[in-house]
Amino acid sequence: MPIVLRPEQEQLLKEAIDHGLAETADEALDQALEGLRHRMPKTTAEDESTAAVVRRLASFGKRHGLSLGGSTIKELLRESRP
Repeated sequence: MPIVLRPEQEQLLKEAIDHGLAETADEALDQALEGLRHRMPKTTAEDESTAAVVRRLASFGKRHGLSLGGSTIKELLRESRP
């Protein structure tokens, strides 16, 4: 998708680079787009409840034949902490 910048937009990018906010125009645009991404409505995947995530994790192990060897996730987490 070709993008044509208005002169004031191009000037703003140059100023951002001159002030050290970005090293390149691409980097400045990436930062601007990241700001837009944070303002976008959440997708359904991001809105999932904790319970739904837990159900998906539980079924993942069964589907892929994974085992915790009789341990629970809480036990494994406790063991991993110093």
